[in-house]
Amino acid sequence: MIEADILKQGKILIYPTDTIWGIGCDALNVSAIERIKQIKGRDNTKSFILLMRDLDMIREYVDSVPKVAEDLLEKNKQENIPTTILYSNPKNLPLKHLSYNNYIGIRIPNNSFLQSVFKEFPYPIVSSSANFSGKTSPSYFEEIEKDFLEKADYVSVFQREDKTKHSPSSIYMIMDNDEIKKIR
Repeated sequence: MIEADILKQGKILIYPTDTIWGIGCDALNVSAIERIKQIKGRDNTKSFILLMRDLDMIREYVDSVPKVAEDLLEKNKQENIPTTILYSNPKNLPLKHLSYNNYIGIRIPNNSFLQSVFKEFPYPIVSSSANFSGKTSPSYFEEIEKDFLEKADYVSVFQREDKTKHSPSSIYMIMDNDEIKKIR
């Protein structure tokens, strides 16, 4: 799959997600992360969301996943609600390039395209909206600015015709007492 090859090469990809169209890269590749910041015109006071294949992958990059988070992810998966959870205990990540506050947002995409990418690419993927900072996030492909598309190394051909309006994911934060607080 060409998208997995692009990520393996440390290049920048524009791709569909289970929410909005995104721009991303290998979340372990610092130079690719910094390139996305440059493309978007993004400052260091905004954190990135990471996409991960499943709970097993999350456990490789987070010290512990509380049961309440597992339960929320399972419930929302069944209800097809894209869910990002902010974890305060990330590990094995170039955190200072991904987050300004030591939390890392992680979502497991409920999307066959991205799950196919993860079959060939075994690392987390940076996921940011495919737009310049301060502009409207693209719900579907045709909403992405041409100038922005030209900045990526590759633009996925998958789901370009889909005009379904998608929203960003719900975001939750795990508090110190392992309770979950809804942020968005």
